[in-house]
Amino acid sequence: MVGNFPQPDDPDLLEDGAFQAKIGNLTFIANEASGNLNQENTLTITGEIAETGERIILVVEDAAVGTFSIIAGSGSDNGGYYYETTDDTNPYVSTSVYGGSGVLDITELDLQTQKMTGTFSFNGARLQLDADGNPILDGSGNPIIENVEITEGIFKKVNFTTEDEGGGGTPIEDTFFAVVDGVDFETQSVTTTLNIVSGIPVVKIVAVTEDGKVMRIDLPESLGVGTFDMEQLSDGTKLISLYNPATGGENLTSNPGTITITRFNINTGIVEATFNFTATDPLGIDPTIAEVTEGTFKVDYIADPGDLTSTFTAEVDGTFFDPDSIYVGESVFNGVSRFVITVVNSSTGERMGLYFPTDIEIGTYQMDMSLIDGSEIFGQYTPQFGVSPTFISNPGTLTIVDYDAVNKIIEGTFSYSATDQLNQDPTVYEITVGEFTLEY
Repeated sequence: MVGNFPQPDDPDLLEDGAFQAKIGNLTFIANEASGNLNQENTLTITGEIAETGERIILVVEDAAVGTFSIIAGSGSDNGGYYYETTDDTNPYVSTSVYGGSGVLDITELDLQTQKMTGTFSFNGARLQLDADGNPILDGSGNPIIENVEITEGIFKKVNFTTEDEGGGGTPIEDTFFAVVDGVDFETQSVTTTLNIVSGIPVVKIVAVTEDGKVMRIDLPESLGVGTFDMEQLSDGTKLISLYNPATGGENLTSNPGTITITRFNINTGIVEATFNFTATDPLGIDPTIAEVTEGTFKVDYIADPGDLTSTFTAEVDGTFFDPDSIYVGESVFNGVSRFVITVVNSSTGERMGLYFPTDIEIGTYQMDMSLIDGSEIFGQYTPQFGVSPTFISNPGTLTIVDYDAVNKIIEGTFSYSATDQLNQDPTVYEITVGEFTLEY
């Protein structure tokens, strides 16, 4: 940068919007500074030199005027991050795993003018990597840690944005399509109901065309996700499909038929599936045969899901982990909105966490070991919070079973091996059969 600039320890001389610090003995002066305060009151502050991509990012939960620890990986979303370039995938982080530390002092956080002022400092660390991105080990086989000291950080009346709450959305529009004997079944209306038959909940989906043709599918609510064979006859509790061609004949039922359900959320009522069946008269009176192919539907059979009780369970080395406190929040890191799920068993001091982007889709994902650019998915486990170190997923998998952004419900399963990144504690904790249903 060209020109004379005030030193970081002379805040009175700084212009509004300034963001600067010392990185080692060098002065960092950002030419772009901004902040974001999300719905969960997590504040992300970024100072960047646009030409090089060099930037400092500060994150703090429960933002307000006051002093905060920004040690990353200590059970909160707090942290300090230093990136040397735009393409840097291995930033320095104030992580507790590497003995990092950091403090952020917010002296102004004005929600009306949306301006913030404060000071900060942190010690950042990272693994030294070779050209292939693998950790470089010392003579004892331990990874080499690189450190950087960020001091005299200050930002003055930097603008920040806020995220609105949003309206909560509306129920999905039911869709239903099929082909009957090569002709499109052009649905005019779709009706869904949840009926209790002999104590068994059954979802009934009825689609009707403009000329009166009817197709119906009965789905026992206990089916879940998978591929299932349809029945030809039912007492009202079986999986069955029915077709009536509106020609004055009998109802034709599935014989045979299959359905593949890809989504069945009994909390929100959303069901997605594909199907096909051969429709015949189960009594043998009507000789008509209809081939139903390319069937697909997406329906919501619960108008108002009501209140949901969030659940989160797992096993740690085969012992049941049942937390008594569940926190689901959202944060923004490096411009990426992320879920922060933290659960605690207060009687044992155990803490477990899952972190992943909010734009995640239904599917299975491999877990990472650290937060680099915001897209990572990882899990944490602390055997005794405040006493033992935090162990990170290495390796692990997360499966998103259902994600209803309208009603703000997410379901998934997970498992991972939790290890100490520094290899100082050789213990490996096996986190298995993890399951969660969360309202956020």
